Amino acid sequence: MRNKILIVMLSLAVAGSVIVAAETAEQLTLNKCGSCHGVDKFCKHLGKKDAAAWTKVVDGMIKKGAKINDQEKKTIAGYLAGLKAGAKPICK
Repeated sequence: MRNKILIVMLSLAVAGSVIVAAETAEQLTLNKCGSCHGVDKFCKHLGKKDAAAWTKVVDGMIKKGAKINDQEKKTIAGYLAGLKAGAKPICK
């Protein structure tokens, strides 16, 4: 019985961390990218660019002065690459 409870608790912890990670990626993107311009600027590109293309976009913003580290860049690019056209909150 204890093992079953432990397995359930670990499963919930893992599921919770996935949800937190998704929220963190969204919030990171809104905070980092939205601090200089509206993130709705990306809307027309959602569902069309992969992570490599979004990485180039973020690299361009870094060259213009965005304060984004390598892990944040990877997270933002992956998050944007995973969104479908018209996804909220990027598209309003």
